Amino acid sequence: MALNWNNEYYVALEGKDLQANAMAVDITGTYVLLAGRKYFAIRNLDEEVQLVQKFPRQSKYDVGAAEWNPTMHHKELCVISSNQRLEVLTWRKEELAQTHSLKAHTRVITDLNWHQMDPNILASCSVDTFIYIWDLRDSRRPSLSLSAIAEASQVRWNRLSSNLLATSHDGDIKIWDQRKGTAPVQYVAAHLSKIHGLDWSRTSETQFATCSQDNTVKFFDTTNPRKAEYILTTNAPVWRARYTPFGNGLMTVVVPQLRRGENSLLLWNTANRATPMHTFMGHKDVVLEFQWRHKRPGDSCFQLITWSKDQTLLVWKIEPFLQKLCGYEPEDPHEVTSYHNPKENVEKIVRKAVPKVEPLQQEFSLLNVHIPNLEVKSMNFPNRVCSVRACVNRFTVNLEVTFPIAYPHGVPPNFEVKDGSQVDENVANQLLQTLNHLAQQRVSKNRTCLESCLRQMVTTLEQLITDSEADRMYENTIINPENSFGGFNDAYIPFPRTSGAKFCCVDSLICFGRVSHARRLSTKMEIATPRALSALENILAKRSSHQLSISAYYYQKPRSRTQHYSAKPSKVLVHIYDCSGLFLVHKQLAKDYILGGDVATICKHNAAAGAVVGRLDLVQAWALAELVANPQKVDEGDIWAHHPFNSHLMESLISHYSSLNDIQMAAMLCCVFGKQQELLLAMNEKNAKTPKSQAHFKLVPSTFTSSKITKHILHKSSSSPYHTIPPADVIAEGWVFPSLETIKSSSSVDCLWSENTRTIKAPSSNIYEYYKLAYAETLYRWGLLYNRAEVLKHLSWPQEIHKGVEFLCDCKNCIKPSRASSCNSCRKLTLNCIVCHISVRGSANCCIVCGHGGHTIHLLQWFERNDVCPSGCGCKCLIETGNMFGD
Repeated sequence: MALNWNNEYYVALEGKDLQANAMAVDITGTYVLLAGRKYFAIRNLDEEVQLVQKFPRQSKYDVGAAEWNPTMHHKELCVISSNQRLEVLTWRKEELAQTHSLKAHTRVITDLNWHQMDPNILASCSVDTFIYIWDLRDSRRPSLSLSAIAEASQVRWNRLSSNLLATSHDGDIKIWDQRKGTAPVQYVAAHLSKIHGLDWSRTSETQFATCSQDNTVKFFDTTNPRKAEYILTTNAPVWRARYTPFGNGLMTVVVPQLRRGENSLLLWNTANRATPMHTFMGHKDVVLEFQWRHKRPGDSCFQLITWSKDQTLLVWKIEPFLQKLCGYEPEDPHEVTSYHNPKENVEKIVRKAVPKVEPLQQEFSLLNVHIPNLEVKSMNFPNRVCSVRACVNRFTVNLEVTFPIAYPHGVPPNFEVKDGSQVDENVANQLLQTLNHLAQQRVSKNRTCLESCLRQMVTTLEQLITDSEADRMYENTIINPENSFGGFNDAYIPFPRTSGAKFCCVDSLICFGRVSHARRLSTKMEIATPRALSALENILAKRSSHQLSISAYYYQKPRSRTQHYSAKPSKVLVHIYDCSGLFLVHKQLAKDYILGGDVATICKHNAAAGAVVGRLDLVQAWALAELVANPQKVDEGDIWAHHPFNSHLMESLISHYSSLNDIQMAAMLCCVFGKQQELLLAMNEKNAKTPKSQAHFKLVPSTFTSSKITKHILHKSSSSPYHTIPPADVIAEGWVFPSLETIKSSSSVDCLWSENTRTIKAPSSNIYEYYKLAYAETLYRWGLLYNRAEVLKHLSWPQEIHKGVEFLCDCKNCIKPSRASSCNSCRKLTLNCIVCHISVRGSANCCIVCGHGGHTIHLLQWFERNDVCPSGCGCKCLIETGNMFGD
């Protein structure tokens, strides 16, 4: 059975039951080891059938890392890490057996690596800050112990120097020489964030690469380690960055824990770091591990083995043209890679021409040649050229598309308008600009672009040529003096109800306007923009030669140079803009903010969240709030709790952010430092028993007496700009909030501030309730329902008195009515399910005629087969209830 290649890869294994998180390929490229908590699995890649040998593993710890011995002398050896232990396994005669168990680390092992030349030596590093070098000839204890201050996350032996190894510690790299004691020989301050990956160069013993949480890959030389030689910037934190076994290539993959949908691998040329040379897309989940398979004899392609969290093993074919993109000339297919001497592989340079590239030939064969108004003249695959002709109205464009050798892998085709085209230079330039932009967008994702560009060419020509005719008509039209300030000046002023802009969904701006032909028709007819719809009808009656209604005017569409009106509606573009950068509210902050727990802890956590998104002002504000919550940080005494600056500080912060319309910060401060008035009074009564330092954060009570007071406070004066109380959704869409200083200084508001209790009285705290409601509405529109519920818990609005029909349940124990699921008198559950006879917790329904009820799901199942009450009372609950409500 032949391998089922899907473009550039084939699925070598689908092992949903393995749940493996570590993968390793042996030196010969024949066997792949997959290791998890329950199983070891061996897959022979030389066999086309997916035959997998599984070996049960009895351990409560998962596998952290796995690696085969990199030398041909001990190619049957592999090692895995499991918690604090290393297990050396031997693969011989289709059996996998453990030969060594190495234990010296006291914490979890983070990485391991075999020596590149000595088959008996390997290194391991751990959270316990130690790096151990093991010799299998004496496995009782490590042969060398290296100690660092911080934990080591990666360890790698130099590929060309037998005594050097490198380790990563947070954002730093240490270079060790096993001949020179236990101190590092070099120290490199590589990144400000944690380093996830480390790899030595295959061609130079002094160069290595690091990848980090800071979205960069940096390249260093040990001869000058103070500064990175060059930096490669990506769009996400990089989990692994490893040199390719050919040319100047580098392969990267994002951090698996991020779960951002980035399931692809990127191939870079370190000599050209502007954009990836190729993107490998095939996995449905994040990539956990990738390794290279050595070239097989007689094969010109390298192979890449990847293992993903979707539990699939893919084998990727690295075509010669991809190798050339990385500055490598493919070798002679009869030449075999040396496994014994890595330096010998570096010195091999054999040139070979690259034949045709399959993607372009396939694209030519699948091209739709029946695109309206377009004729494909020729497709010359050997010369990589395609010629087309587009005819729109009486204009013609001859376009020639030339495809570079690297197309479509990050390199766009070249577009050229040829002789014989009947179009002006301006239209030609705009057409080329549009095509180049579209092509660049598609090839940046390694997608073909020919058919998309040809369709866009016709669409663009229709638009550009129509606009060009309108401009020419505008220039040739004689403007009457009496209309010089009429239709021509007003031609681009929107007509009534034909354009608009509105902020929606918190951070989106929706815009729409008239179609372009309507503006051109207004210019031709010298129609000034009316100031009302009634004025438009009079203008049309005077200017138009035939009767044209207002509705027909708005739905007109020109079909030819003489026919200007049609009942067919025109297409109007609606533009949606992301305006999140214009507002101070931040969705990521909404996700990261917390409200539960100790107040000081909340402030510290929220300050860290503000630092992550770059809002240093929020960091300062939450730090001040933490001081209010923890007066001991200022003074060991409890003076801070009664300091006059205490209450003013929080009020000023809330007022400041409300004046900036930062409803998010204002509402969060109100939630964290707002308590009910009753709690404050209770604290005052128990002042002698309660430490004063515990009452300091109850300085912004959020309660009120009645809604009438709210309206009286906000709208007492007719001159006040706040005439009506807006609903929460209106608040979320741009309500300007009055600051606390505005309320306190307003002459129309009485007794808002008490200097004796140093608290904001009930009326002003109504404003704080609106802050919370507006922020809760914003969270709802973002889909953050849990966060919204947390904010609503801090509201202090009084519960409205229920008006209308109310159903009560008589407690089955004390026969007293109860509005809740549990009785207020006996504290027992009030309702028993008539089907299962168990007390109801959760969703319930009752018949309003006979009064019997129970679990909703049980009643639903009962009445699917029956129409009489399950209690035996004879009531037809569904029919009787429907009749009562008139249905």
